[in-house]
Amino acid sequence: MLRISGKDEKIIEEFQRVHPEAKKKGFGRVFRSPTLFEDMVKSVLLCCAPWKRSLEMAEALCDLQFKNKRRRYSSNNYCCKECDEWGIISYGNYFPSPKEIANFVDEETLNKKCNLGYRASIILHLARSIENGTIKIAEFEEEEEEKLFLKLNKIKGFGPFTVANIMMCIGFYRHIPVDTETIKHLHKVHGVESSKMRKKRQREEVIADIYGKYGPFKCLAYWMEHVEYYENIVGKLSELPHSQYSNVTTPNL
Repeated sequence: MLRISGKDEKIIEEFQRVHPEAKKKGFGRVFRSPTLFEDMVKSVLLCCAPWKRSLEMAEALCDLQFKNKRRRYSSNNYCCKECDEWGIISYGNYFPSPKEIANFVDEETLNKKCNLGYRASIILHLARSIENGTIKIAEFEEEEEEKLFLKLNKIKGFGPFTVANIMMCIGFYRHIPVDTETIKHLHKVHGVESSKMRKKRQREEVIADIYGKYGPFKCLAYWMEHVEYYENIVGKLSELPHSQYSNVTTPNL
């Protein structure tokens, strides 16, 4: 999905005003999941894991939900397929909802079935907190940037990397999610030595020096570089076969 609201159009215009190259290349929109919950969970899956494993965990969650839905329909003698008005079969979005995770999965099962490790506890807590109303996820899309940033940082298991990714998905681009992939990118593209990025303060100074001129759009500027780096090697990401998705990571390029 793409962010296409009037608010997002204004953000893109402002970003491209301070980054003419982005306007020239038509860059500015960010793909996101059908639901914010899915974006949040996938942001957790990116933590402390190689890209290939993050993909495997996401697929396992989809498979877990798909199998559960098949069992539920089967027990009620219903077909798990649904047809639209033209008779075309649709299997729907099989990424589990907060309710589905909170209701039928415990932490042990979630970890065993999806190999999530410590992330199982974080995801289960998130799902149950949304379901019991502790986390009002429906309000996040309309929240002010700073208030949202503070709220996300209070959620169990959410660190700077996870929060920055979620903020980006919601439409706030001030914070760049920093992990080993980011550090490798800064080294390969900007020649920054890893020794200068070992501490948080060092990384913040490097990022401010390179992307500070883009103001609240630092993350968009970073991702434009990142995508270009990948595509210069593997070609258009939108045309990449599913079987090669796991190869799109700095160590493999």
